[in-house]
Amino acid sequence: MSIDKAVQDFLAQPIPLWENAVTEYVVNHAWHKLKKQGISNPNEYTTARIITNSAIAIGNRVEIIKGGKGLPIYLEAPSADHLNSFYQEHGLVPDYETEVSKQLSKLKAAIDVLAQVQLVFNCIAILVRYIQILKQDDAEIDLSYSSPKVPFSIFISVCEDDSTISNLRVAESILHEAMHLKLTLIEDITPLLLPDTGNRYFSPWRDEKRSARGVLHGLFVFKAILDFYKKLKGQAYSQNVLDYLGHRESQITNEISQLSNFYLCLDLTEEGATLTKNLLPLN
Repeated sequence: MSIDKAVQDFLAQPIPLWENAVTEYVVNHAWHKLKKQGISNPNEYTTARIITNSAIAIGNRVEIIKGGKGLPIYLEAPSADHLNSFYQEHGLVPDYETEVSKQLSKLKAAIDVLAQVQLVFNCIAILVRYIQILKQDDAEIDLSYSSPKVPFSIFISVCEDDSTISNLRVAESILHEAMHLKLTLIEDITPLLLPDTGNRYFSPWRDEKRSARGVLHGLFVFKAILDFYKKLKGQAYSQNVLDYLGHRESQITNEISQLSNFYLCLDLTEEGATLTKNLLPLN
């Protein structure tokens, strides 16, 4: 099957968003493009590199999991000088204060949560090669970020406390950014939006108007998170954790419901409208 046909089939039937077949298609396509350009290191702002099909750790980096054909994901602590311009441009602050062992422990705990739904775990392992930790001054607010300029990498904060709910919060950040990576790779195959028209639409997550692309990405990633939390509710969690899952499910459902007519947005291509309509209504 061609990659175009695979993506079209996914847009027509996108649930579960964390399926693995199209994920592998678009990731392999991206790697192929990079290699054709002679780029063995796709991350302009890191020292990461790929040799054949195996990720090789260089410098201060720790392998944390294997999944998705056994490929590892690395916790990265790149050179501050090397990342300085990127972090400044995007308003990010790397966390060089927390011990790597503590960062590693928190990431492993979050990945254990994600692994409770095997397809989710596999999808993330295919999409995410490197994780960098952000500094967060407010313990109640989670930060996460990804950028096409740093392929296959995500930037997240980790909670200060050690609890199941904290593990869920970090797991949500990882899934959130992985889904951004996936949709960006899909957009590289099939345009989902017209070139930025300057039009802005209400985003229930930002409580402000954003571009159609920002709203579509929000819908995509939070639909994935919502479905993931629904799966987790069947696990043997304590009542306070189940209450947290129920709260997040209710909150995200309410936010997504405010986009019930977004598939009519004139900034969406036909393919973008198809995807949006097939993410709604919630069920």
